[in-house]
Amino acid sequence: MLSPIAMETDRQGELDGATVAITGRLASMTHEEAALRIARAGGRFVTTPTPETDLLVVGEGGPPLGDDGAITQKLARARALLEDGSRLLVVGEDDFLARLGLQEKRADLHRLYTTAQLARILGVPTGDIRSWVRHGLIHPARTVNRLCWFDFQQVAAARRLQDLKRAGVSAARIRRSLEQVEQWLPDAPRILAQLERLERKEKLVVRLEDGRLAEANGQLFLPFDAFGPGDDRTPTIPLPRDGEGDWFEVGARAEEEGRLENAAYAYRRALSEGPRRAEVCFNLGNVLYALERTEEAAQRFREATELEPDYVEAWNNLGNALSSLNLLGDAVTAYQRALGFAPDYADAHFNLAETFATLGHVDRARTHWLRYLEHDPNSSWATEVKERLSRLEPSDAD
Repeated sequence: MLSPIAMETDRQGELDGATVAITGRLASMTHEEAALRIARAGGRFVTTPTPETDLLVVGEGGPPLGDDGAITQKLARARALLEDGSRLLVVGEDDFLARLGLQEKRADLHRLYTTAQLARILGVPTGDIRSWVRHGLIHPARTVNRLCWFDFQQVAAARRLQDLKRAGVSAARIRRSLEQVEQWLPDAPRILAQLERLERKEKLVVRLEDGRLAEANGQLFLPFDAFGPGDDRTPTIPLPRDGEGDWFEVGARAEEEGRLENAAYAYRRALSEGPRRAEVCFNLGNVLYALERTEEAAQRFREATELEPDYVEAWNNLGNALSSLNLLGDAVTAYQRALGFAPDYADAHFNLAETFATLGHVDRARTHWLRYLEHDPNSSWATEVKERLSRLEPSDAD
């Protein structure tokens, strides 16, 4: 049977004699690593819960739903076992990490991440996360000078819901499943709210007699060949009518769908037809950078910082563009400006360290690599940084 929860120390026998199953995606580690951790703690990992299983861990890397939108087979099995009087205990990932005494990983689970960090962790474009924010699917837990930090579970849930909806799973099916696991999933109410916002975001599109597409309210959709290179896929970007709509939103939706030339056109229209906004310049810079039009991107990032001198991400991205253009001294200045407004901005520390290293300033690079590790200690970039630091000789200096 299970021992009391270890809250502060890594006690190898904490799961002594217990059998443990896992369902859903873990946020803190892979299932393979978890199996090794369970064995080291004296427990035994099983792939599926049985009447002899003591613990079923529900991962916090997204709601525990299968590709068909139903609750996972393991959760369904657990519910049946509990109805039969099983001793099985269903716990969240945080509880599981506490039982193993893995306080650092528990801290990672509750750490706040920037848009770029989460994009790397989840393997999604940064534009997707910004889109979810615009549509109210997720909300920053903290914002400093336009730099947003998010909690991982909120964004992971949004990604999973988006994937299921794109796969054709109905919102009603997802809702029923979430309601079934609400007793084991503390974030279920928030995920259900996300689902409702995702439903409201989707719109009915009809084809008119002349072949054009329109929403039910008559809003026309913009043909992509008006922007440049042809595209034989169905257009999905609404064209603002005179006096209505917003070219920025047109560009944002094009960027979401990976139609970067179209997005660049729309953002330029937004700049030419309305007030020059820093956010439009920033988004246009991102699109141009992705299109490898780096000099133009740098100009737009610089314009964003001129319009809003404390625009942290614009300074960081300006540094990236300048670094790509081999203007390393100017890149250093841009990164330092970003850190002046947000000293705990992990990516800017990493980028500044890389630039100092390229310039041969090893001690300065070490300083910012170490600052980066303070704020992002367990990412793939962190692994690279730790390996690089281990290879530096103590005598290395500028």
